[in-house]
Amino acid sequence: MKVKIQLFGVLGLKLPEFASPEGVEIELPDDSTAGGLLEYLKIPETWGPAVSMDSRLLKYEDPVRDGDEIRVFQAVHGG
Repeated sequence: MKVKIQLFGVLGLKLPEFASPEGVEIELPDDSTAGGLLEYLKIPETWGPAVSMDSRLLKYEDPVRDGDEIRVFQAVHGG
C-alpha cells in the first residue's frame, strides 16, 4: 500500500530523504500500523514522535491504510 507522509520539526533535518513540504509517498506492507511506519522511517521512540492522521493522534497499534496522508511530529520539550 502507498501512504503519503509529512515530517515536521527537526525530523525533516534528521531524515532528509523523507523531507518535503508537499510530503513523500512511501510503500508499506498492507497490514501496517502507525508504529510500523515509525519503524520503517527508523524513528525511535526516544525521539518522542507523534503520528497524526485526519487531525487525530494515532496510537502505535492503530492501522494505516492505502492512500492515508500521515503527519509525523517530534515532541517539543522545555519551557
